[in-house]
Amino acid sequence: MTETFELEFRGEPGPALRAAFPEFELRAEHGRTCLRGDFVDQAALYGIIERISSLGLELLDVHRVVDDEPSAGTPEQFGLATDQAGEGAV
Repeated sequence: MTETFELEFRGEPGPALRAAFPEFELRAEHGRTCLRGDFVDQAALYGIIERISSLGLELLDVHRVVDDEPSAGTPEQFGLATDQAGEGAV
């Protein structure tokens, strides 16, 4: 069984960076790169973290992607309650 993870690091992917991670989806977002892929175990995940580090890239975030995970930036993602209008509860 595999699990999907997203790893975010500083910088935008050019041809050399894309070549370093051919097995993953890379997307640029505001000066950052999001690498998304399936991992068979934690050793595989740590191997990619090591590859990122060995390239001198600054790792900013690692998280597991859950199928029913709310969109990034929603109050639910951060465990915050919302009112019926969808705005953060006070």
